[in-house]
Amino acid sequence: MKRLVCSICNSQLKNIYKLNNVPMQLSCVDTPLNESNTLSFSQCQKCKTIQLDDLINLSTLYSKSHNYNSVGTVWEKYFSLFIENINDIVDNKTVLEVGCPSGKIAMKLKNYKKWYMAEPNKNPNINFYDNIIFITKYFDESFSLDEKVDVIIHSHLFEHIYEPNLFLTNCYNLLSDNGEMFFGVPNMQTFVDSNICPFLGVFFEHTVFLNKENITYLLKTNNFDIINIIDYENHSTLYHCKKSSLPILIPVKEFCVQNYFDSFFNTLDYYKTFIKECNDVIDSTTKDVYIFSASYNTQILLAMGAFSKKIKGILDNSKDKEGKYLYGYNLQVFHPSIIINKKCVVILKNGYYVNEVFIQLKNLNKEVEIIL
Repeated sequence: MKRLVCSICNSQLKNIYKLNNVPMQLSCVDTPLNESNTLSFSQCQKCKTIQLDDLINLSTLYSKSHNYNSVGTVWEKYFSLFIENINDIVDNKTVLEVGCPSGKIAMKLKNYKKWYMAEPNKNPNINFYDNIIFITKYFDESFSLDEKVDVIIHSHLFEHIYEPNLFLTNCYNLLSDNGEMFFGVPNMQTFVDSNICPFLGVFFEHTVFLNKENITYLLKTNNFDIINIIDYENHSTLYHCKKSSLPILIPVKEFCVQNYFDSFFNTLDYYKTFIKECNDVIDSTTKDVYIFSASYNTQILLAMGAFSKKIKGILDNSKDKEGKYLYGYNLQVFHPSIIINKKCVVILKNGYYVNEVFIQLKNLNKEVEIIL
C-alpha cells in the first residue's frame, strides 16, 4: 500500500530514507516467523511532517493483537489519569471506544449507559459487563451504528491510523450534536531531543510523526473544538474535544511548519553508534547477553545491527509474551527474573521506560552489566 500524499494536509511527499528487512509485525508468536518489509520514510513538502510512504495491509499488520495488557507503573498512572478525566464525561452517556481488545478502561467505570467497543481482536479471557457491546471489526469508512453516540474515546490508537482525516470524519458523523471525544497519544515530540526512539517513533504501526501542532490542525480542520490538552509527563498527551456545528478553516502554515529532517537523521546516527557499542561489548564478553524488551525498539535495533546471533533471548515483563518469539527473530522471550544469580549483559534501549526497567534489573541482579 502506497501513501501517495501527506496524511495531514494532502500535499506532495518526498522520500528521505529506507531501511530494508524490518519485521512487519510488532507481536510475539509461538514459533519463529520472519516476514519483513522496507521502512520507507517521506517528508511532506508543505507541512514538513515525516511519515511512511509504504504501508502494510491492516489485516496483516494487526492479525494478532499485542494490546491486551500494558505493563508497568508508567502505564498504570497513565490509565488512572485517563479514567479520572473521562469519569464525568461518560456519566450516563452512550460511549464508543475504538481500538481496545481488553476493556481496560470500560471495565474500571460503571457510570455510563452503554459502551460500544470497536476492535477486530477481542480478548477471549475477559467477561465484559452486560452494557458493553463488542463489535469485532475495524473502524473504517464502512463502520456504522444504529444510533448516534455521546462520547468517543480511544487511547494510543490515533497514531496507528493511516488516514487521520477520514478517521476524524467518521468520528464526527457518529457523534450526536455537541458530542465529545477524548483520546490519548504518545508524546512523540519528546523523541526529537531525547533519542529514546529511532526515527522519531515512526514505524510500521505509528506511520506519522504527530505532535500538538499537527494534531490541533487535524482536529480543527475536521470541525472539532479543543476543550483541553493534558500532558502526562513526557509520555503521553490527552485531548478533550467537542463536535463543532460550524466549519473551521485553518491554514496549514499556522500549525505544521516545524522541520524535523535533521532530528530524524540525528536519531539514525545515534542508533548506529549505539549498535557499534553493543557489538564491541558482545564480541569481547563471555557472559550471556539479553535484550530488553519484546518491542519495536528491539526489532529496529536488530534490523540495523549484527549482534542478534549472540543474544540468548529477550526479557519482557508481559506474561502474554513469555515463552514466545519476537516476530522476525529466533529469539525467545523470558521474564527478567531469569537473570537472577547469572553473569550476564542486558542491552536496554526501551524508550521512555529505561529508568523503571534499569531499577528492576539491578534489584534482580546487582552485578548485571547493562548497556544503555
